[in-house]
Amino acid sequence: MGKPAATDRPRLTSLNHSFTLDWVITCKSAAEARAALTAATRILEPLGVRLNPQKTRIVHVQQGFDFLGYRIVRTSGNSKLPRRMIQRWNPKGLIAYPTRKSIRRFRDRVRVLTRRSARRTAAALIEEVNPTLRGWAEYYKRAHVRTLFHKLDGWIVRRIWSHRFRRWRTRGWLQLPKVKLYEGFGLVNLISQIPSLSSPSRSREPS
Repeated sequence: MGKPAATDRPRLTSLNHSFTLDWVITCKSAAEARAALTAATRILEPLGVRLNPQKTRIVHVQQGFDFLGYRIVRTSGNSKLPRRMIQRWNPKGLIAYPTRKSIRRFRDRVRVLTRRSARRTAAALIEEVNPTLRGWAEYYKRAHVRTLFHKLDGWIVRRIWSHRFRRWRTRGWLQLPKVKLYEGFGLVNLISQIPSLSSPSRSREPS
């Protein structure tokens, strides 16, 4: 075989790459935070990476901040949680829970899946909605979500009753009690995904 002609050789073209990196820098003072921001800018700019000014902030942890779908904040004396309990989990008194935006998106997704116009049996509906429930619970199960998960579990059950009986206010609990939804059809129970509550005796919510 002869040497390939120049026109047969692959040509390299320039590619434009874009990526997003989310990160948090913790500092002891506002002055230290400003210095860290200046240093980060100085290091990243030669690499062609720029900080997004709309998403880059310096805040006190007492005010809290959003990060990767979590709201992270240091609890104050008005917290409903006993202070000794918080300090046992985290000596700094920090807690994390889903942002309002994340909760809204989750509820919107469940609404779409359980809309009354979708003609499905209860079993088919639950099979379709379960991956969304399981995935969202898996991501947030180690956060401060016990009360939130409990409320959402009740709301999800009402959504299924509403879909099944074509109205929001129903007596679905008579024909489709919670125990049947969870144990019979395998509906994912959010609160049972929390590690501290996932013992066999509490794996299903009672009817």
